[in-house]
Amino acid sequence: MSLSLKINHLGVRFGQKQIFSHLNLEIQQYGIFTLLGSSGCGKSTFLRCINRLCEEMGGEVLGEIYVNLESNSLVEIQSLPLEILRKNIGMLFQAPQPFNLSIEKNLSLPLSLLTNLDKTAIEAKICESLKQVGLWDSLKNRLKENALRLSGGEQQRLLLARILSLSPKILLLDEPTSALDLHSQRVIEDLLLEIAKTHTLIMVSHNIDQALRIADSLAIMQIQEGGSQIIKVPKNREVLEAHLNR
Repeated sequence: MSLSLKINHLGVRFGQKQIFSHLNLEIQQYGIFTLLGSSGCGKSTFLRCINRLCEEMGGEVLGEIYVNLESNSLVEIQSLPLEILRKNIGMLFQAPQPFNLSIEKNLSLPLSLLTNLDKTAIEAKICESLKQVGLWDSLKNRLKENALRLSGGEQQRLLLARILSLSPKILLLDEPTSALDLHSQRVIEDLLLEIAKTHTLIMVSHNIDQALRIADSLAIMQIQEGGSQIIKVPKNREVLEAHLNR
């Protein structure tokens, strides 16, 4: 199977504070790769490096990140125009934050800015992406309503639909269900499992149970004096907890 992501000697520093350094990792194409680790070890920062959000936040990023976006060839992310990178690598955050606009505008705005689709094609994409996350039947007559009126679970599914409408290759998930109730969490998990059949998902989580339920591969991020490491571990609770408690 082809690689989706390759990271060489990745490090991030904000001013004098070193978040992590010398990380190396390879992630296979498709499926859900889940990264666990103690709070503050830099997992979210790691995700933000992949779509170059970290440097926009003032971080100094060292090392190399290669992604497979087409033709099964790896390209260095710094060589890609930012709009191409962000279109192909979507990110879902912990707390859903839709635009303070209509449901329809939340979906159409990125499409109008990042694609050459006409109005008819955009409308078709909105329908397709809402169906993909199981929201079309409940929202097709409410598209003019403000997205902030949706429940937390519906908002997170709407944001997932917005990402999917751009046909990304990789999805970055920063604890995407931690702010949701149990029912909404399971709905999102089922969606992620389906999406992972055709996309590469890279998820940060504190939830061991969730990781064991849905991850195809697991790793632990550890910060050590003089460097950092990401250790791949089997889907085994005892092994996982032993690494996390070190």
